[in-house]
Amino acid sequence: MNLENLKSKFNQLTLESEDHWDYRGNNKSERDYVHGFCTYPAMMVPKMQREILQVCLEQSKNKHLKLLDPFAGSGTILVEGMLQGLDIVGIDINPLAVLLCKVKTTIIDPKVLKQHTNNIACEINRLKMSQIEHHSFDGIEKWFTHQAITDLTILRNAIIKDGDINIRRFFWATFCEVIRIVSNSRDCTYKLHIKEKSDIDGYDKDAINLFLKTLSFNVDKYLTFYNKLKSTGKLKKDGVSYKGKIKIVLGDSISYLNHTKQKFDLILTSPPYGDNHTTVSYGQYSIMPLRWIQCSDIDDAFDERMLYTLNGIDNLSLGGKSTNRTMTKKRKSVLEKSATLKNQSEEIMVIAKKQVNKLIAFYSDYDSFLSAISKKMNSNAISVWTLGNRKIAKQEILMNKIMIELCDHYKLSLVTSFTRKILNKRMPEICAYTAESTKSQSTMTREHILVFTKDI
Repeated sequence: MNLENLKSKFNQLTLESEDHWDYRGNNKSERDYVHGFCTYPAMMVPKMQREILQVCLEQSKNKHLKLLDPFAGSGTILVEGMLQGLDIVGIDINPLAVLLCKVKTTIIDPKVLKQHTNNIACEINRLKMSQIEHHSFDGIEKWFTHQAITDLTILRNAIIKDGDINIRRFFWATFCEVIRIVSNSRDCTYKLHIKEKSDIDGYDKDAINLFLKTLSFNVDKYLTFYNKLKSTGKLKKDGVSYKGKIKIVLGDSISYLNHTKQKFDLILTSPPYGDNHTTVSYGQYSIMPLRWIQCSDIDDAFDERMLYTLNGIDNLSLGGKSTNRTMTKKRKSVLEKSATLKNQSEEIMVIAKKQVNKLIAFYSDYDSFLSAISKKMNSNAISVWTLGNRKIAKQEILMNKIMIELCDHYKLSLVTSFTRKILNKRMPEICAYTAESTKSQSTMTREHILVFTKDI
């Protein structure tokens, strides 16, 4: 990897226009190919990551790199890696994320997909004319109207009837989008908040028709992706196999990295900016769709116990456990690795004492993750991190600086960095103030992109 050329290219693009990385206008923020299958919290901008990946590949002497996204989310990086013909590995603790990653990276014969799409439409019509027992779970009548439960049950049963697990996963991804739209949860936040009674009473959605329309949209999107892979020689001669290697892991990134023997040349990712409870509630957002899906279709490692509470998945994420009992001396040692984190923790302690444990817990876990991933990087490996500086008690937590300080302990050197404005935010620009008193504070409006290399 030519680091000087890499740095020069990123700097050149950044200086060309102050909003180059914002990706606004002219369909720059479009979720093309299979990126738009299902809504997921804090999704990356595909075309931005595509350009970042292409810049990295242009400066690499090795044309068959192993690409890792340890916080894979909805699979943006993995799809972009496939478009470049790379071996890809994606890891995520969230079963919904893993489902989406598997769906987007699985090659299905277009003729087979179209035939199954026709079949499920017929099965749905058959089930509409028959008596079936409603699907049920704790709280279902709170989060869904009777009509929504009836329609979703029909769709669920129709999907289960299909004998091909890859097709079922494709249908489940479509089903998830419908669940989100027809639920009684407000759609202005990732956390579950019940709608006003008047909105629930005025429910007028046709979940079945919505599913069929969304499925048609997803099939079209998949076909563009398939045709792109085929036309650029990324598929084998059989037309239904990707030339590279694909591995999707449901689980904790730290555990996986500590046990795998594989090493990586390129890492692109956007890690969480803090514990899920107080930043982006990926798990809470995912819980309702997951309670409708046949769990065994997602992954053998799927433990249904994580669905018992609304916060079950979020509790397993970085910083998910931040009680006084878990705040050990070892966990607090992360403060000695980052002067910025230590100073900010001391300042927040004065005005929002309850938040300090959460801050330390997250960065302690994040430091353990950096330790694990640094050992799985080949010499001169490049890693690109899209970060956000969240706020606690109106104070911006400088994750970009903390990251640089922590990485220094693991021989990860900063090559360059740049920023972008976050467009189409779902979170409000003003949110609740997280100190002891009830106030408001602004949320993040910019992201930082940091490029590191693994020292020899």
